[in-house]
Amino acid sequence: MNIRTTILFRVYIAFGLIVLVAIAVFTKLFHLQYVDGDKWRALSDSLSIQEREVEAARGNIYSNDGSLLATSVPEYDLRFDAMAIPEEENDYFNLKVDSLAIKLSGFFKDKSSRQYLTLLKQARNKKQRYVLIKRAVSHQDLKVLKSFPLFKAVRVGKERYPGGLITERQNKRILPFVNLAARTIGYKNVKENIHVGLEGAYGEYIDGKSGKRLMQRIAGGVWIPVNRDIEVAPVDGADIISTIDINMQDMAQRALEKQMIASNADEGCVVMMEVKTGEVRAVANFTKDKDGVYREKMNIAIAQSAEPGFYV
Repeated sequence: MNIRTTILFRVYIAFGLIVLVAIAVFTKLFHLQYVDGDKWRALSDSLSIQEREVEAARGNIYSNDGSLLATSVPEYDLRFDAMAIPEEENDYFNLKVDSLAIKLSGFFKDKSSRQYLTLLKQARNKKQRYVLIKRAVSHQDLKVLKSFPLFKAVRVGKERYPGGLITERQNKRILPFVNLAARTIGYKNVKENIHVGLEGAYGEYIDGKSGKRLMQRIAGGVWIPVNRDIEVAPVDGADIISTIDINMQDMAQRALEKQMIASNADEGCVVMMEVKTGEVRAVANFTKDKDGVYREKMNIAIAQSAEPGFYV
């Protein structure tokens, strides 16, 4: 065998080995990505645990006579732990799941009982522990839902199992008088760092103190609580009493809107103050929209500097 043949032979062997290694690597990558991908992604997610904030309920805002101007109402996202009843009690789960599906369908009236049954059974088959059932459920509705089968704690034989209902609370801010003094009451947008009106000015009192809860990230990027109880409970915010008189506020807004319509004004404001004390009893502001409707878009009385009366 001459030298040229020897060299070519070695090159072919080396090239063949490289090809085999490349094939092995790509085969392994394909297996990890598409065959075992879900398994490893779930494992990776399951290792991610964080301490996350639990929002405190903001304090109420009252008028000078005790009328409620702003309050926080709890709303709940409902989720279902399909494995709260262990696998060895499948007979009990199957006995009660139909009743739960019928009750959910009759209560929410958004899906048929068959659709709910499919959702619940699929969750059981996939061993899911955090299945979304419904968003924005009121506290009154939640009290009823807690009595549904598989949602409440139950004793099966000698064993007692917790209910499968998991709730996530959010606090929804509402104004009972809707548009009355809405701009003066204001709002707070944490994401955009916007603080308006009484909500913003007295945020340090109204906000309260957030709690802490251990949360675990599962497949799909969803965070679920590690424990059913909150590790550090939030402290609700304090209430404040404003000087606003709700009756005077109503009269001021009606009178201002009436005169602005009569004058075809672009914007206007009214401030009513008790002379003896300097306490502001009403603040009304209106700006005409492009469609000709008057709305309270900004607090002109505070934001603009102008002499009293009409101005151009």
